[in-house]
Amino acid sequence: MTKDIFSNQYWEKAWEDDPNTQDKWMKRAGLGDPSAPGFEKWAENFNKNSFTEESQHRTKRIMNWIEQQTGRFSNLSVLDVGAASGVFSVPFAKEGAKVTALEPSPILHDMLKDNANHYGVTLKTLNQSFEDAQLEELGQHDLVFASMCPAVTTWEAVSKAIDIAQKFVYVSLIAGPKENSIVDEVVAFLDEESQPMTADMYYLLQLLYFNDYTYETLIERHTQHNDKPIEDVMQQLPQWLKEVEVELDEQQLASVEHYLRDKYGDTIPVITGGKFGKVSVSYTHLTLPTNREV
Repeated sequence: MTKDIFSNQYWEKAWEDDPNTQDKWMKRAGLGDPSAPGFEKWAENFNKNSFTEESQHRTKRIMNWIEQQTGRFSNLSVLDVGAASGVFSVPFAKEGAKVTALEPSPILHDMLKDNANHYGVTLKTLNQSFEDAQLEELGQHDLVFASMCPAVTTWEAVSKAIDIAQKFVYVSLIAGPKENSIVDEVVAFLDEESQPMTADMYYLLQLLYFNDYTYETLIERHTQHNDKPIEDVMQQLPQWLKEVEVELDEQQLASVEHYLRDKYGDTIPVITGGKFGKVSVSYTHLTLPTNREV
């Protein structure tokens, strides 16, 4: 066993077999499916929040970190995988990058094109999934960028990104359990058992190391404190609980609402967040090593 853990084959299989990776967990929960009920409303809220002052500050902070590795974005060709409505594609294009934005959801793809027009930037958009897109279609790019993208949560997908990149690959992933103070409190109140998501970043770092890549990484914990009306909390609670694979019936939800009103009144303090990791892989080792185990 000790010998096995120093093999990239061991970590590839461990990642593939883990039932609680982001990709498998989201599919079980029915999240991120453009055909699922409620996706359009989620997309509208996501798009609305993507260009707020707070979101733009976060985007700029991440881009500054990447720029330390890549240098200036001007004339850099960028493939934005899972571009959504353009939260990063638009700022990259504003900085002079030549952006190809890949987004499988027709709803988000339309929002992406609208946002590009609104902010006066030129970029190429592709309405298809990273999984289905062929290397010949995508071409080569200086930077392949995937921020919290469910499509790039397997070693196979990361390897595909590496094949496309000529200089850099950026991937950000969950690096620890997501945090939600109300979910924790409700699960404990009802004596339910939650199922947290695996930290995919752990597997990625192991595989980058054992495959001899050169990379920079940063793990951070972020939290947000918000006071929410109890009506908003009760509306969002089923979705929050779904994220830890807990479902409640109407009687349980009524019991929870009564408990929360007794304890907090009409306004509920909610703390959300978690640990997140980002990795920038350097072009100097983007070619797979000749001694790589297969």
